[in-house]
Amino acid sequence: MSRTNARSRGLRRRPSRTIPAAVVAVVLLMIGLLVAFAAITRLSDGTWPSPVAKSASNVTTLTWDSSATLIGAGVLVVLGLVLLTAGLKRGGLRTARLAASTQESTADSTDFVISTRAMAHLAAAQAERIDGVDKVSASATGRRVRVKVTTTSERTDEIRSRVTQRVTDTFTTAGLDPVPRVTANVRTKGI
Repeated sequence: MSRTNARSRGLRRRPSRTIPAAVVAVVLLMIGLLVAFAAITRLSDGTWPSPVAKSASNVTTLTWDSSATLIGAGVLVVLGLVLLTAGLKRGGLRTARLAASTQESTADSTDFVISTRAMAHLAAAQAERIDGVDKVSASATGRRVRVKVTTTSERTDEIRSRVTQRVTDTFTTAGLDPVPRVTANVRTKGI
């Protein structure tokens, strides 16, 4: 991917928080609907619905310094802090920056990026080409690539170093800036 526009935002986006936000929104919507139903029932009949009446009678017996109240408040505070942290903390990068070629002018402010999924596929493809490698899987972040290799060979240290070196060389040649740290986990499979 590339983008050539000096005024555009960078391509190195962070993941959105749509799934956690949707879950919280659905839970709050359900609570709101239940409260609205209870309030409408109370206004129309003059009594609370039976599930609400039972819960309300249990709640009215609690005092501010009771252990159930303190535990409930503690749980709500921890939940609120977790949600606040999840909302404020930035997610991990899903792309890595590629160095621009020297032939292009820097006045264009062209960004080149590669997705972390593409980095993982590239690492797996390069590791698969090494002799002795039977099965490969890879995962990547913007700064780190993990390659899991299965082999029937007993030379796991040699295969690990060859995989690490080949993948690192591939990323260097591709122009990743900075080059992610490559680690390889080699497991021997019985024949």
